[in-house]
Amino acid sequence: MDSGLLIPIVMATTLAASGAGLDALRWESRVLVIFSSAAGEREAARQLTYLTGRERDLAERRLTVITVRDDEVRVLSGQDAPDVTAADLRGKTGVGGVAFAAALIGLDGGTKWTSTDPTPLDDINAVIDAMPMRRAGTDR
Repeated sequence: MDSGLLIPIVMATTLAASGAGLDALRWESRVLVIFSSAAGEREAARQLTYLTGRERDLAERRLTVITVRDDEVRVLSGQDAPDVTAADLRGKTGVGGVAFAAALIGLDGGTKWTSTDPTPLDDINAVIDAMPMRRAGTDR
């Protein structure tokens, strides 16, 4: 296993449960949110495996990766989001109390994609690469 994403996971910052944190990322970073509970632990681990060693892809697409395990929010890579809460992220993405889900929030702050199955990063990149700003080259 490539440890490229392991260090950020180990060093991940637990975020405070207050405020309106996603606005700080609007127009700065897309956000991939990985939601899980104890029942979705295996799927979340598989999703993270798809991201391991792919820091270049994440950076090229301005992608911040955030995990939400129950009410604990952690930024694994990308820009810090100090005031984002699990409730904010669930509300923004429409992801309720599922065992596992992944959701992509675009630069404009809108939810662009969700899945209840772990998804390879190449498939998520295809969603991003099809976005108008990305196609026009204005998101770099």
